Amino acid sequence: MFFDEEDERNFNPELFRAVHREFYAISSDLEVARYGLRSVPTHTEDGIPIRKLYVSNLPPKTTRTELFGVFAQYGFIKSCWLRMGEKGPNKTLAPTYAFVTFSNPADAHKALLAPNHEKALRGRTLRISPADSWHQPAEDANGRVHWKPRGHNESEAEGATENVEGQEGAVAEASMEEGEATTSQEGTNMEAMSEDSAAEHPGYSILEILNRDCLAHVLSYVPVRDLIRSERVSKDWQSMVHEYLQGIRVFKTSWWQHGTVTLTTAVLRRVLQRLGAALTRLHIDHHWSALNDRTAHTVGKFCPNLEELKVVGMYTRNWNPLTYGCKQLKNLSFISCNKLTDSSLVNLVKQESCIESLTVANNTHVTGLFLTGANPTKLHSLAFYNCFSLQGTVLCAAIETLPVLTTLKLDVGATSLWKIVPLILNKLPKLEELSLSEYSSVEDSSAIVPQGTESLCEAFSKLTELKTLNLSRNIYISNAVLKQVAQSCPKLETLNVSSCNSRKNFPHAGVGDEGLAAICKSCTLLRTLDMSYLAGATDAGAGAAAGCPTLASLTARGNSALTAAPFARCLENCHYLEELDLCGCDSVSEEVAAAAARALAITPRPLVLRLAATLAATTDFMISQDFPSHKLLSVNVSDDRCNPHLRPDFVDRIFEDSSDGSLDDVYEHDHFDDFLNSDDDLFLEDELEEYDDEVLYQIEWGVRAQHIVLL
Repeated sequence: MFFDEEDERNFNPELFRAVHREFYAISSDLEVARYGLRSVPTHTEDGIPIRKLYVSNLPPKTTRTELFGVFAQYGFIKSCWLRMGEKGPNKTLAPTYAFVTFSNPADAHKALLAPNHEKALRGRTLRISPADSWHQPAEDANGRVHWKPRGHNESEAEGATENVEGQEGAVAEASMEEGEATTSQEGTNMEAMSEDSAAEHPGYSILEILNRDCLAHVLSYVPVRDLIRSERVSKDWQSMVHEYLQGIRVFKTSWWQHGTVTLTTAVLRRVLQRLGAALTRLHIDHHWSALNDRTAHTVGKFCPNLEELKVVGMYTRNWNPLTYGCKQLKNLSFISCNKLTDSSLVNLVKQESCIESLTVANNTHVTGLFLTGANPTKLHSLAFYNCFSLQGTVLCAAIETLPVLTTLKLDVGATSLWKIVPLILNKLPKLEELSLSEYSSVEDSSAIVPQGTESLCEAFSKLTELKTLNLSRNIYISNAVLKQVAQSCPKLETLNVSSCNSRKNFPHAGVGDEGLAAICKSCTLLRTLDMSYLAGATDAGAGAAAGCPTLASLTARGNSALTAAPFARCLENCHYLEELDLCGCDSVSEEVAAAAARALAITPRPLVLRLAATLAATTDFMISQDFPSHKLLSVNVSDDRCNPHLRPDFVDRIFEDSSDGSLDDVYEHDHFDDFLNSDDDLFLEDELEEYDDEVLYQIEWGVRAQHIVLL
């Protein structure tokens, strides 16, 4: 390059190098082919549209799936064929060249025009050129495409293939020495091997089109039984099904939707043989009659990594085999297992057991004796629901052997158990979650409540770490208990006192404004509050919730005494409030929705208002244009979640006092026989004799049958 003196003075070497790099980058994408710079025809010399491309310079171990992924971005691929040849001393199969056929000639043209960096595979740039007219699918006069290439017969194709295989090494050496002749040599190889490609040109399958994540999502809609039965289709499909089954972590037997094939223990065994090794959660909630006592052995043998097991409605008694196989089992739940006893659980809660959470619900045999002397070091959650055989004294003694217990749920228990609850709570000062719900028995309530309130308050005074408290539908909870909770539990985050003595005519007052005000004033970390169905709650108690700065969910269903004013204050002061449920509050007007829109304008956040069966739902204000709507505000006026039987003003129309005189109009008739028809109309004399004979015959036959059974 020559420069004048003036140019040499203005020459900048750094600028020259930068411009040189840019031009080099541009020139690398402009492939110089035998047709000229980016001169790629759309038809062959014979006028046939180019659909098939010849691909070479393939990296080792190239698969059809990888090749398909490179060219699928340009259009729909009709077929993708890969030629595998022998290479190396051990004659390992290696790809030599490939043919990619597009359905549309325009897509093939786009692939030829694409820059080289898009047609790279494993760091090697693929050489792409149109296949000759001998390979291209031909079109007839009607525009119909014949996808099979027009070649010689099979014998000629085999001979051409043998000649090409013998010359393949020489061609490769020549292409390495003479780089300019590579393209023409590839064209020669392509023409010579056309018949071989025609004889070995299979189509691609769905396994090569969809990736593993997409296939796993599709197979999630297929029952496990059908997947197992479909393994015999092919080896590729079998390996793919095995890979999918090994990725399943959760399995529920209720997903078994085959009416013709019953899920027995033998069938469950075959299923767990395939996917049990990877399962972490298993729910046996199928019909109990289909599974037998060997179910526990099956689960323990084929599910070594199981962490959660839930059993619903089974009559199996022995569950001790779980301890031999499931060494990582942490959560265990038995729901409606009537044959479950203390002996069924004694080995599951040993000292070396890894069980962290145990739940027993709807049982009439478990007494709590299995916990005595067990001393499990990892059991931190214990829950009993509707277990009327549970003995409070036995459980109180067993609590001493549970050093790390932080969650206790004793719901729907007997009155005798409620008397022991204060003694149990005195031994659990580290308790973080407590549930004492659905104690609604009024048996000897006049003798229990006064003394029980004092002992319960004393027990709550020691629960300084309590975060979650559920006291719903408990008639023994009063304002005094809530005041003690507010004083002793500053870390409380969740409180449920719904339907705590919701009847106005009950002899003992339940939760009211005093208890709610004390909770909302002292528990500054409260996030969830449920004050539904409280007969003693008014606007003063509901408005106290406005003093909870971290409140995120407030529920106050089924109380006709509440209006919209206290909840409007809550929306204004509680900047984290995201859900407000006022279903069944008859006096709540549309002012709540207007206050919500104003609050969101100041503090944006997603907010859900549930106003079904309220005064706001019956007005046209919600659908009028005057309603100040907000994108983050969702108002639901159709989904009524209020339970009418729990409302304070609920009246049982079947057993109400007015039903005593419902038959007065019958006895007021002077002729009672005329009202019910006479005896002659009911039984005629002739029919009466036959009726007596029939009764005597039935009695005599019943005695004979009983005698036969005894023999």
